[in-house]
Amino acid sequence: MKISHFTRLTGLLLVAGFFISCGSSNINIDQLVADNKYDQALIEIDNRITEDSRQPDLYIKRAEITAMMAQDASPELRTDHYNQIVADFETSAEMGANDAQLATIDSLKQQYWKTEHNSGLRIFENSEGANLYETAKEHFQNALIIRPDAVSSYKNLAVAEFNLGNLNAAINSLETALDHTNEPSAELYENLGYLYLEKGDPATAADYYEMANTDVNEDINLAYGLVNAYISNSNHEAAVSLLETLVNEYPDNANLRNVYGTQLYEINSEIMADLREAYQKNDATLVDQIKVEAVGMGEEAETQLIEAFKRDTSNIEYLESLAVFYNNLAGNYLSIEKVAFEEDKPELRNRAYDLIDFAIDYYGRLSEMDPNNPEYQNKLTMLNKLKSNN
Repeated sequence: MKISHFTRLTGLLLVAGFFISCGSSNINIDQLVADNKYDQALIEIDNRITEDSRQPDLYIKRAEITAMMAQDASPELRTDHYNQIVADFETSAEMGANDAQLATIDSLKQQYWKTEHNSGLRIFENSEGANLYETAKEHFQNALIIRPDAVSSYKNLAVAEFNLGNLNAAINSLETALDHTNEPSAELYENLGYLYLEKGDPATAADYYEMANTDVNEDINLAYGLVNAYISNSNHEAAVSLLETLVNEYPDNANLRNVYGTQLYEINSEIMADLREAYQKNDATLVDQIKVEAVGMGEEAETQLIEAFKRDTSNIEYLESLAVFYNNLAGNYLSIEKVAFEEDKPELRNRAYDLIDFAIDYYGRLSEMDPNNPEYQNKLTMLNKLKSNN
């Protein structure tokens, strides 16, 4: 009995001795951190986690130390640190973090995100040089590791990527931002519209501009973007419809009137193509109808182009718009005259040469304003030659 009892006690003592020999040390982690001995502090935390992994506070502490180490590294070298921080926060929650610990995690995540995000913003505001946008991009990417749902960081990341020439990356950043918001702002849609327009995809650009669902009269930049998208996609009717609204709202905006006039001319060109087809089909009724439309649309285009020029007579672009308009419209009438009914030919020909007179007048003005431009003089020579052969 005594031997058996003694044997059991010996076994218990051996077990007790095992746990004592492998128990936690008394090393003070906070003191290691205060002494900037981050690696030693992390080793100590790892040892304690190995002993008992279900200690949520240890993961939080490790994340805090890792964050300090991240700040000591340059922005482009912080990725692994922030990935470890996020992993530790997630593990802490999985290991049963209480409400207070979860609140600490949320607070630290906000703090670390804000540090990186604001660092990126400060570079935008105060820095100069070739590495400006690259460094800012790194800060915003770091911020998004901590908070992958931060729409503002995606938007600023897109700005950095766009300025670095990474158009597709900028688009991807903004579209990812869309995935993280239930109520996208008009600005987000507008920026995507702009980027797709820059990419050469006006159809998608128009879709995003339209999704902004904003009163274009109150957001002139969005309106310009949508007009440009329509024009780039050759959707002249949509462009004209929007421009008519804008011109009524901003009647003294010469640029709007100039663009409006050029788009009316594009529609007029389509009408002239229909007129040619009607002549070729020998449809007299349709010819009479389309001729009226062509004259009306041409006159409205002319009016808008003249109104733009009247508001800024020093603007060579507006003057050139008128010269090109008269030149091209004259060419359209001369082209249709070749297939027109005999009784209509004099009317179409006279209309063409009246327009040629206007074209000569405006190209003459252009030549005076820019005498070193050979294109204007060449146009004048050609038009005068065409007129003399009449």
